[in-house]
Parts: sequence; structure tokens; C-alpha cells
Amino acid sequence: MEKLGIEPVLLLTQIINFTILVAILTKFLYKPILKMLDDRKKKIEEGLALAEKMKTKEEELELAREKVLDRAKEDGREIIEEAKNRAKKLEEGILTRANEEARTIKEKAKVEALEEKDVIMDELNKKVLSIAMAMVKTVLPGILDKKAHLNLIEKKLMELEKEKNHGVKK
Repeated sequence: MEKLGIEPVLLLTQIINFTILVAILTKFLYKPILKMLDDRKKKIEEGLALAEKMKTKEEELELAREKVLDRAKEDGREIIEEAKNRAKKLEEGILTRANEEARTIKEKAKVEALEEKDVIMDELNKKVLSIAMAMVKTVLPGILDKKAHLNLIEKKLMELEKEKNHGVKK
């Protein structure tokens, strides 16, 4: 080998040096780098798995949020419908009470009007009677005697009573 320019001692020394260098590099550099790369690969895989979990969780939360919103809308519709029904019932109750009160007031006014009519008719009859009495006193004193005068007054009073009773019946 020496003819080729290779010295066996030097070659053996270089092989030993290379082996020592590979052993040192493997122990102190290659293994830690491989370990670091393996750890980094695991962290990346964990991050991807976590991202996938988060994406799934986000989709689940979105579905849950949509369900809650739908339920809230439905509850809102039910509350509005219930409020409308209550308002309608309240309105019907108020109208019924107002109609009853109006009917009561109307009936009371009718009764009062009839009573007022009776009072006015009584007063009118009294005035007519007093006018008739005054006329009789002025016109008849010389014509009739006292008995005829009383009979005539009595007859007129009876006629007025009949008219009064006949007017009330109408």
C-alpha cells in the first residue's frame, strides 16, 4: 500500500480518529439532536391533535349555541303569544264590565226619568187643579150654590185623577 502512497499506520490512526469522532458526535450531538427532533415531532403532533380537538369542540359549541338561540326564539314567541292572549282576555273583560256599567247607568237613568216624570205630572196636576179651583171660584160663586159647587169640584177632581191614571198607564 505504500506504493500507492497510503501509509498503513496513518490510515489506522485516521480510522481510529474517525471512529472516536463518530462516537463522540453520536453521543453528544447526533443523539441529542435526534431526541430534540423527536420531541419536536411529538409536540407538533400533540398541537395538531389539540387543534383538531379544538375544531371539533368549536363545532359542538356552535351547534349548542344555535340550539340555545333557537330555543330562545321559540320561548320569545311563546311569551309574546301568551302576552297577546292575556291582553285579549283583559280587553274582553274590560269591555264586558264597561257594557255592564253602561247598561246599569242606562237603566238607572230610565228609572230616574220615570220618577222625574211622575213628580212633574203630579206638580202639573196640582197646578191645573189650583187654576181650575181659581176659575171656579171666580166664575161660579154667583151661579151655583155650595152643594152644587162641591159636586162640580169633586167631579173635576175625579176627571183629573182618571186622566192622571190613564196618562201613567200609557
